[in-house]
Amino acid sequence: MLDPNLIDTITFTREQQQCSGEVRLQALNRRVWSHELLVKRDAVIQFQARGGTDRWQRPFINVSVKGELQLICQRCLQAVSWTLSDQSHVVLFADEQSLDEAMVADEALEGILWQEQFNLVSLIEDQILMAIPVAPRHSDCDHVLATSTNQASDNPFAKLVGLKSGR
Repeated sequence: MLDPNLIDTITFTREQQQCSGEVRLQALNRRVWSHELLVKRDAVIQFQARGGTDRWQRPFINVSVKGELQLICQRCLQAVSWTLSDQSHVVLFADEQSLDEAMVADEALEGILWQEQFNLVSLIEDQILMAIPVAPRHSDCDHVLATSTNQASDNPFAKLVGLKSGR
């Protein structure tokens, strides 16, 4: 039985095939659902992939992922709803030398080595991990650092100033 997560790279890119669907976060690799910023692991991720060739006749796969994730706000440490909406254009290269040369010529290029069968779920997992913000937070989080609001009366050294002026 063939793995439904694998796509035939040549057919998918030459015939500009598309596929879409959804996957539960918990069904993905542990490196995704155990991410330290995730609060809930029951989110559903919608994905869409499209193959093709670019103007230089290089095969590519466009991947789009969407979903609603619950992350930990890095200010108040409460759950914050974050909309995952990310797209990527991944160019496939036959060998490492071609990949390296293309990456040097175009720093924004996302490239990987060509494989006869490509694991689409692995690409979706990578896309999710790269899209999660480093420090998610509520847009209106009112958490304020306590050190910035200290009053002189709360300062233990404030009494020393009074003693010093009494001399």
